[in-house]
Amino acid sequence: MSEQIDIAVDLGAVPPPLPDICFFEEFAATPPKVPPQIIEGILHQGCKMILGGTSKSNKSWCLLDLAISVASGQPWWGRRCTKLPVVYINFELQPWALAERLGALCMARPECKGLGRSLALWNLRGHNADLTLLRPKLEEQLARHQFGLIIIDPAYKVLGNRDENANGEIASLMNEFEAMAQKTGAAVVVAHHFAKGDSTAKNALDRMSGAGAWARDPDSIVVLTPHEEPDCFTVTSILRNLPQLPEFVVGWDFPLMRVANDLNPDALRRPQAKNKVCSDKEFMDGVITNDGKSLARITSDSKNLFDMSQSTTQRALKRLVAAGIVRHSYGLYWKDGQMVTSPKE
Repeated sequence: MSEQIDIAVDLGAVPPPLPDICFFEEFAATPPKVPPQIIEGILHQGCKMILGGTSKSNKSWCLLDLAISVASGQPWWGRRCTKLPVVYINFELQPWALAERLGALCMARPECKGLGRSLALWNLRGHNADLTLLRPKLEEQLARHQFGLIIIDPAYKVLGNRDENANGEIASLMNEFEAMAQKTGAAVVVAHHFAKGDSTAKNALDRMSGAGAWARDPDSIVVLTPHEEPDCFTVTSILRNLPQLPEFVVGWDFPLMRVANDLNPDALRRPQAKNKVCSDKEFMDGVITNDGKSLARITSDSKNLFDMSQSTTQRALKRLVAAGIVRHSYGLYWKDGQMVTSPKE
C-alpha cells in the first residue's frame, strides 16, 4: 500500500504555526467573544456552512438569495440576517446569466436595497483550480475588503485532482475553507450536490455525495431534500454550535424559494415502491372535519387512515394551526372558515 500524501502539502502549502497552550484559568479569565450570527439560528461569522441538494435543485438561486439577504440585512427563509458585506465567488455561471438572476431576484425582493457597495461579485468561471493553489490568490484580493460572508459556488469546481469520495482528500479541502475563514474572519458558505439514488433512504447528514468529511467538517449544514409536492424541498439543518431547528418546506416560486408553512416536511418524494407519507391535503380531507374533532379522535383517525403516530399527528396539527389552515379552540380542531358556532362545554 502506498503512503497517503496530503494534497495541500504535496502542492507546497506550508501549515501555519500553532497557537500556544492556554490553561483554563487564563481561558476563563478572557473567554473568546461569541461572533454575530449571520443567519439567525444557523450560521456564525467565521464559521463554515454547506448547502446540499440534488442536481438542479436551484442551489445557486438559493445562495444568491442568501447573498442579497445578508448584504441588505433582510431575512432569508424567515431567519433574520446580520447586514454584512458579501462576496459571491461564481465558478459556474456566465456573467450575463449571473446578471439576469440577480436582476430577477432584486425585482422579486424590493426590500433588499443598498446592495451597491455591500454585494461584490467575483466571476471566475473558467478559472477553476485546486483551492490549495487558488486560495493565496483569492486571499490577496479578499484582503483589500472586509467581507463578512464569502459564498463559493460550487464546491466541485475547486476540488482540483481530489477525489470527492476520499475522506483524507476532502478533509484537506475543508482545511482550505477553514483557512480562508480564519484569514478573512468571514463565514464561508459552499454548495455541494447529493449522491445519486433515493436520498430519502439515508439520514439527512449522509445525503450529500462523496466522503463523510463533507458532512463532518462544516459547522452548519443545510440540506434540501425533494418533497412530494413538485418544486418543493424539505429543509433540514444540522448545526454544531446552535440548537437544531425544526424542519420546514420551501417551494420554488421563480426566482426564489419561499417558505411553505402549509406543507408537511415529512412528506419527502420517494420511489413508488416506498410507503407514501400522508400529504397535508390528504390529512385535511381525511381527518379534519368542518364541525370539529378532539385531538384523541384525530389521532385515532390518523392512525387508522394513514398509520401516523401520535407525535407525527401532533406536529402536523401544530404546523397547520400556525399556517391558519386549521382552527383550534375548546379542545377541538376544524377547517378554517367552517365552524361558526362554539361547541358546548
